[in-house]
Amino acid sequence: MRMNFCTLVCCLVLVSIIAANEVCAERNKTLRPNVVIIFADDMGYGDVGALNRNSRIPTPNLDRLAGQSLSFTDAHAAGSYCVPSRYGLLTGRYMWRTRLGSGGNLANLAGTLIEPGRKTLPDLLQGAGYFTGLVGKWHQGIDWKLRDESAREVIRVHPNYQDFGNVDFASPVLKGPSDYGFDYSFGTAGSAEMNPSTFIENNRATIIPTLSSQQARENNGQWYGRDDNIAAQGYTMDALVPALSRKACEFVEKATRIRPDQPFFLYYAMTTPHNPIVPNPKFVGTSRAGAYGDFVVELDHHVGQVLDTLVEVGIDKNTLVIFTSDNGPVNRTLGYRQRWVRGDTDIYGHDSNGPFSGWKGGLREGGHRVPFFVRWPEKIKSGVSCPTTILFNDVVPTVAEMLNIKLDNDTAEDGQSFFKALMGDSSPTSFHEAIVHNHSNGTFAIRKGAFKLTVNGPKTTSQIVDDAFPTTFVLHHLEKDIEETTDVSRNHPAVVKEMHALLKKYVREGRSNGSR
Repeated sequence: MRMNFCTLVCCLVLVSIIAANEVCAERNKTLRPNVVIIFADDMGYGDVGALNRNSRIPTPNLDRLAGQSLSFTDAHAAGSYCVPSRYGLLTGRYMWRTRLGSGGNLANLAGTLIEPGRKTLPDLLQGAGYFTGLVGKWHQGIDWKLRDESAREVIRVHPNYQDFGNVDFASPVLKGPSDYGFDYSFGTAGSAEMNPSTFIENNRATIIPTLSSQQARENNGQWYGRDDNIAAQGYTMDALVPALSRKACEFVEKATRIRPDQPFFLYYAMTTPHNPIVPNPKFVGTSRAGAYGDFVVELDHHVGQVLDTLVEVGIDKNTLVIFTSDNGPVNRTLGYRQRWVRGDTDIYGHDSNGPFSGWKGGLREGGHRVPFFVRWPEKIKSGVSCPTTILFNDVVPTVAEMLNIKLDNDTAEDGQSFFKALMGDSSPTSFHEAIVHNHSNGTFAIRKGAFKLTVNGPKTTSQIVDDAFPTTFVLHHLEKDIEETTDVSRNHPAVVKEMHALLKKYVREGRSNGSR
């Protein structure tokens, strides 16, 4: 049977449409890369060999990643400790604007921090068609089901709530990671030593915690957590890190196999090298920096596991990988309580904060300047560094620009996109007018260009904007004095005045990035 001319034309048009759709689909896949954020916990800039040639810790996987990435050398956590850094990454907003205020922290079992209706990074990606997952440390609060609801407000502020009988650990939580844009979640409520010591999967404890710290110690032969933990049977610090690593790799494998045409987002919030410092036996002695160094070697191993998994499932070329740390390292020269450390507490001459001074919780660079590697093969230049000042708050608008998503004025109020720097189109000193740092004691600092102004006295936002509140200033010129040894405020009174006014403006206006 001969095909008439009209039928032939229709067939050719159909074939063309199918081919065009396939090209568009392939193009959309490359424009929507998988996104993996690997977030270390309390790891310093100087712990990575690629950033510190004097490091006494071997980090071959991180060094390899650095060599394949664009490395930002002036990248900053959104806070100098756990909760604000995570809040800033997920929301693009400074945590001191929340109910916790400046220097605030989430208590054990405290309720959720991210405000109802606030868009998060996983929300953004979920709306763009991504399958989203969290593996690891959440630490943005969980609303547990209570038997006596009248205790709700007490739990939100109590530093270490101990009435465990009032918490219904057997029921799904009322609000947790699944309510903030994550299709899948597995991990811990907070840091490794915080309550409850159990894994939480998709808003539900995998094993109901019933053991006291003493019972856990008797069952396991040791307990590196707190003396007042409530723990699940079989939950140990040794098993924590490998379990999270397996789940992260499983998420990548399953997302790729089950949803081959759907991009995914993985937020892998590691619990290492935060205390308890408990490297697994096979890593003990693998560094020249004591137990802490061995723990970083273990971290590096598990980063390598995730990177290798991306290669094994064939998606590494179209996966955007970000590696960073939530803040700077803890000052180990002060020592840890022995129950939180396997082995010694010496640092063996190793500088975790690299060329910077200061530690976790503080305002000096070592407390919040962190390693920040971005890898996207064939899209981002590899093995080069970028001096542009960036902030965790910038990740939300950067991803939005990458996916051509328009953000409203109530999203990422303190973030600026650095997508142009990733693409090599523009690398200014900063995309921000200025950025703000916050001490764990509430003190503020503001950074603009080479200058950083510490504002001593005020510890709250209301005190910052109160012109009558007693205030003193310390000004450092970071390009000339990276260790922040010399106060130059008397030499630059106009700079002090300008930067102090900017800080007050950012507090009053509720945003620091202007309006969209």
